[in-house]
Amino acid sequence: MRGAAAALAFGLVLAAPGPPPAGAQPVDDLQAADALVQSIGWRLSHANAPQCPRAAPGIGLLLADAQTFADPAAARAAYGLTGDVAVAAVAAGSPADKAGLLANMTIMAVGDLPVSSLPLSAPRQGSWDRIWALQARLEQAAAQAGEAVLTLADGRVITIKAAPSCAVRFILDDGRGNAGATRMQVRIGRKALGQLGGDEALIAALLAHELAHAALDHETVLGTGTPTVKAVRRTEREADRLSVWILARAGYDPEAAPRMIRQLGPHGMFVTASPTHGKSSTRAREMLAEIAQLRGAPDADWARRFRPEPALSSPSVPLP
Repeated sequence: MRGAAAALAFGLVLAAPGPPPAGAQPVDDLQAADALVQSIGWRLSHANAPQCPRAAPGIGLLLADAQTFADPAAARAAYGLTGDVAVAAVAAGSPADKAGLLANMTIMAVGDLPVSSLPLSAPRQGSWDRIWALQARLEQAAAQAGEAVLTLADGRVITIKAAPSCAVRFILDDGRGNAGATRMQVRIGRKALGQLGGDEALIAALLAHELAHAALDHETVLGTGTPTVKAVRRTEREADRLSVWILARAGYDPEAAPRMIRQLGPHGMFVTASPTHGKSSTRAREMLAEIAQLRGAPDADWARRFRPEPALSSPSVPLP
């Protein structure tokens, strides 16, 4: 049931009914995977905020709604909730983490907006509407006021002081196997996550590639029509090259990027597909060349040091 908004839900597989472990920590593997993606995403986003063209204060928190399950009551019981809306994932080291928020804490209000004030949609028709509205309210408060306020089921009011970040939402998508990005969202499929074997550096490399697409606004570059092979390949090469700078800014070894490409290449993942994405061996070689450029630069300020790909000057063959 987890689709494009997977990180805003709890997961497909419910834990055995009963209260969550002490401290309201994740109780299943999907919540743990959500937390991993959010933690790596926050590290990349926060470290690269000074370079991101679209930056905004963020808090590193995603919400979830039991109503996205076919059986909300079973979801509430499984996760020990006293209401529908709760913390889905907290990014390690983020403002939400520092404020003491934990997965499966039940939330009664976001700012001055009570959860109960938002109507429920008919089953299977807009069941994500409420949680998207609450998540957007949370992010808007952080961006505009520099803080977000949550009221918990136990009556506590938690104020989360926002910190610089790229204005991009990271999502674990259990319904897709690959990865992708728009200008405002980075998505990684659970299958891709699994094929990286839980290696944080490799996961960071894949997320950095997609964050590069978002930062360079390749969604606008490719337009709304059918892009050409040449145009897509240009954006993929550009994202490959920028990803090593994004990794370095966040304290990851940039050589994780070519390692990630080699790891996923044999599996035919979206990020390594040909002809639009090129051969994994070629991409890894281009990344290593970019790493040499990075290491020869006086700093990792990619907003100033990174060399964009040349603009397309001639038409090419449309994608099939």
